[in-house]
Amino acid sequence: MKTVSIINLKGGVGKTMTAIHMADILASDYGQRVLLADCDGQANLTAFFQADTTCTTLADILTADHEPCWLDNVQETGIPGLRLIPATSGLYGLDVSAIQRGSTSLGALRDFRDAVAEDGEEDWLIFDCPPGFTAASCAALMASDFVVVPVLIDGFSTAGMTDLLGQIASLRSVNPAIRVGGVLITQYRTSQAVQAGAALLRASLVPVYDTAIRRSERVPEMSFGHEPLRLFSPRSAACVDYRRWVAELLEKEGGITRGEI
Repeated sequence: MKTVSIINLKGGVGKTMTAIHMADILASDYGQRVLLADCDGQANLTAFFQADTTCTTLADILTADHEPCWLDNVQETGIPGLRLIPATSGLYGLDVSAIQRGSTSLGALRDFRDAVAEDGEEDWLIFDCPPGFTAASCAALMASDFVVVPVLIDGFSTAGMTDLLGQIASLRSVNPAIRVGGVLITQYRTSQAVQAGAALLRASLVPVYDTAIRRSERVPEMSFGHEPLRLFSPRSAACVDYRRWVAELLEKEGGITRGEI
């Protein structure tokens, strides 16, 4: 099982949209079994899938207040092969103070990941992280094999990415396996400034995916219908790009191809 965190310290860069479409395409196009975990107190991922927040949430897993069998803590999403661990705003109360009191374990998601992997019921575990180093995002990073960093081409987002890479390097003392899978350029458009910024990013030492996700008005529209682009607008530029990116990611991570389904 591969475990990945979708994270950037800057908000509004497309982390949740990337998590949704990565999970949906893996499940629907490649027949992969995917578990999505909402690690953000804003709970946008949870709202998109209209999950039941009266059941076990990510906060319960972080505080060990959940069912012993991991399968009893996840929900179906309506998309075959795709399950979800929802979140609520209760995650905001589980940050540094909770860690200091010992009521939150940074190893909780790593233990949960191990239980899932041991049963062999999932191929992927994807953490949708908030824009910051909260208890949930730190626990997710400690449980992850690699990270994907969505980024807009502007000075604020690239600065946040630089800070994130430094923090990931320090986390290797706790999770030596963690690495940056790649930076994913989102909301790409063919303006001179964006093209120049993308060229600078690709010339840096940071791994950058070849595929960029083009800006599309269909992305915000799809959230109202609670449908991924594969269903809402399969021919949209963003949907085409997300499919290309997942294919690229699978090739780089040693995954399957569509021809192997």
